[in-house]
Amino acid sequence: MEMGNRPQRQMHDVSALNLACTECNSPIKELPFEPTQRQDGTYGRLYCYDCNKKRKPSFRGGHGGGFGR
Repeated sequence: MEMGNRPQRQMHDVSALNLACTECNSPIKELPFEPTQRQDGTYGRLYCYDCNKKRKPSFRGGHGGGFGR
């Protein structure tokens, strides 16, 4: 199976939860998963698409796997 032919993720509408990005505080309307509420009433650290993309390491030509650090 080719990597470019992965099925698109199902997006979940979370606009009714009034979630905001941890990094830039922009509203989050959709997530690729259904967030679960913690015991303290929060949903933990959630990131918008752009901030999450900045956080992820690049898998193209990186310097090893980064395991064991």
